[in-house]
Amino acid sequence: MKLPWSPGVGEGLKKHLRAWVGRDAMAFRLCRQSFRNESVFRDQTKAYEDAELSQLEDFLLCAHGQTPEPADVFKRLQWGGQILAIGSDAEAIRQYARVFAAHDSFELETAPRSTLAQVWGVPLPGLGRKLHYFVVRKVTLILPNEDTVRFTFDVRLVKKPELGDEYVVMKQVPRYRNVVSRLHSRFPEATQQVLLTRAEKLVKRVFPVFLTREAGFLQLLHRDLPDEFKQRMPQALGFEKAPDGTIKRLYMSWLRLGGEPLSHMEFAQQAAELLSVLHDKVGVIHLDLRLDNMVISEGKVCFLDFGSSVRVGENVHESPLLSSLFDEMMNTSQIQRTMGKMRDAGRLTSDVLVAAQGKIDRGVDMFYLSLQISKPVSNPELLPLIRYDALSPTAKRIKLLTDSILRPSNPNRPHFISAHDVFLGLQKIEQKLVEAGEAD
Repeated sequence: MKLPWSPGVGEGLKKHLRAWVGRDAMAFRLCRQSFRNESVFRDQTKAYEDAELSQLEDFLLCAHGQTPEPADVFKRLQWGGQILAIGSDAEAIRQYARVFAAHDSFELETAPRSTLAQVWGVPLPGLGRKLHYFVVRKVTLILPNEDTVRFTFDVRLVKKPELGDEYVVMKQVPRYRNVVSRLHSRFPEATQQVLLTRAEKLVKRVFPVFLTREAGFLQLLHRDLPDEFKQRMPQALGFEKAPDGTIKRLYMSWLRLGGEPLSHMEFAQQAAELLSVLHDKVGVIHLDLRLDNMVISEGKVCFLDFGSSVRVGENVHESPLLSSLFDEMMNTSQIQRTMGKMRDAGRLTSDVLVAAQGKIDRGVDMFYLSLQISKPVSNPELLPLIRYDALSPTAKRIKLLTDSILRPSNPNRPHFISAHDVFLGLQKIEQKLVEAGEAD
């Protein structure tokens, strides 16, 4: 059961109202009422039984006695997604709401309340029976005690009165015991003392430094980015400092994932252009340009997570602490490991990119951008938002472009030496696709 709620559904609304009676019509009205303030591109609410694990939803409806566990609901919702639970038993709804209210990954947005059945929007006291409902929102990226290599910091959606009425992103240094638990799950052979020492270093030195640097870079980006690109990076809204002056908690604008899907070419061009602006207009190197650090928000590719970024020309080795942190990052980075493996296998030969391996260099960003635009499938949240078909003419041509970036015919004189070159290459491909009648 899909329940359209967008204010402009017109004839579709009339059709569903004629078809639905009783609780389904009430559920429809409550969906419209509960989600009325959400962005206009959220145009459907899906019943819980129709939700698939392979595609996360923004809005779910739980009705007719369904009471799935919060952990199961979590797996079906986007970050920031909501669920409306409806039932005819007031006490059962109150008890179910308490289950979510006690769960760390959800925020109770609308406490349990009741509503009368209506005819054409008019309540009928004494005639219609009551429905009881509540609304909760998913506010964390992972479940409590869940371990993942995708996210390092404690990140959640919060409302902070001094920052306005909307949800913002709070990113903070994770708790010591959580870091110990994560390290233990990743390195089960390590001794307890080694884990404790490592966790203490991460919590007291490493994470605060990267979070402090991220706050600085977000302020720099908001100042120096051209106006048309400012909304494609998070904006730093506030922060809280530890006694040593480092930032322990950062508040940022929420770039909500969603909108109409982009074509493969649109995604590739937007990502390449944004990286070109980042490098050439602002002078910032990202250094961790995985798909996990990209979102598509309202039709625009956005970049996240600037904690490991550097300024073009910045000498991190002037600071012993930064030198140590960045050296370790270069030795353990997924991107650096990928560069090394591809070089050794002969799949990376461009002198410009080979020379960037193990260094703080724009070539690192260009290398990983090339991989992401060629096959944008490693981030499951982005899959529904990119119309990617490996067998399409667009995908085949972008794959050829990536090959020429990584393995040019003349490795000593590669044609692609910057993100801007990649952007121009994509524009040429698009023109050829249009001329051949093969454009998306």
